[in-house]
Amino acid sequence: MDFTKLLEKLKADTYLIVSDLLIIIIVFAIARFFISQISKFTSRAIEKSKELEDKEQAKSIVTSMTMLRSVIRYVIYFIAIAIILYKLGFGNVMSNLLVTAGIGSLAISFGAQSVIQDVVTGLFLIFERQYAVGDLVKIGEHLGIVTSIAMRVTYLDCKGTKVIIPNGKISEVINYTNTHSMFELTIPVSYKENIREAIDFIKDILNKYYNENKELFIEEPVVFGATNFNVNAVDIYMRGKVVNMKHWQIERELRVIIKEEMDKKGLYIPFTQIVVHNEK
Repeated sequence: MDFTKLLEKLKADTYLIVSDLLIIIIVFAIARFFISQISKFTSRAIEKSKELEDKEQAKSIVTSMTMLRSVIRYVIYFIAIAIILYKLGFGNVMSNLLVTAGIGSLAISFGAQSVIQDVVTGLFLIFERQYAVGDLVKIGEHLGIVTSIAMRVTYLDCKGTKVIIPNGKISEVINYTNTHSMFELTIPVSYKENIREAIDFIKDILNKYYNENKELFIEEPVVFGATNFNVNAVDIYMRGKVVNMKHWQIERELRVIIKEEMDKKGLYIPFTQIVVHNEK
């Protein structure tokens, strides 16, 4: 008789265990479904933003969507864990949420402050628009394109390498993506050359380049003249406001053109030399 009651109890417990296990699986499945739908929604919004003519608005949409995706994932998993704890017999859903929050507060006192700092800093980065997805930035020693901004971390593409930076570690950001860029170039000319003729010569080269590539410039560039007496040369400095992110291209091309033209004219570009005395 006792053995029969034991079997009946085991059957009842097995039923409860299996039913709770099924509910837990269903909760996880629903959570994954909602997360996948959010991912699809944000991906569609990001794709549509590429069709906008206003590039700044497009970048703002992409940044908002990546942050929204990150926040909703945390919220959904948080709720799913609270429901699972309830099914396992740990109070009701609301008390589990409070308990989870309490555990989180306890975790903070044991060294998890950095996690909260990462999240809070990430929110400030978005609200203050310090940078957006697609911007070229330098964070610490890392220079790269922002590919995603999440609640805790920022993702950079640094020459094909994926760099993950905790938001709380970001203290200084250099954002190279702006309404314009400035190109700067210093050309060394030998002391033996006629400096006025050298300045006029470089001005002619720069003006010709500007007239042939006006689409790269916002304002006409300027040669400021001799700006420094260097060890081996007189430095001739030029600068100009150009289309955003085009300054590197302009500087590279001008270096080649000026070097070729100086070679043709016979202008001497000094370089560091070492004289070795061989004593017998």
